[in-house]
Amino acid sequence: MPGIDDPEKIDVIAEDADGSALLSIIQTGGWSKDGSERGRLKRKLAVYLRYALEGQMVSTYPSLRDRPVVIALMYEETPPQVLLDYWRRRGETLARDGVKLTARPLGDTVWRA
Repeated sequence: MPGIDDPEKIDVIAEDADGSALLSIIQTGGWSKDGSERGRLKRKLAVYLRYALEGQMVSTYPSLRDRPVVIALMYEETPPQVLLDYWRRRGETLARDGVKLTARPLGDTVWRA
């Protein structure tokens, strides 16, 4: 998975169990203690937002038209609090645009075909 090291790639696109368009950032491996990955995470999120909100997602996956958009940060190791705080604050502002941000461990994920 590309994760935040390849900000131009969308890691996973799916329809969530609740019908939402689910775009997942899959981050494997550890994080720095100081949250120095924030810039890369910010760039990756910007790519996801453009993809979801400017029409490319719907042109590629027409079945996701008019679906709520959820962007999930999924991780093997828990990110430092500074990154979780950034994700939460950014999620508060994006809620106005109809985008929900979530963060959850990969171990809690159930993948279905």
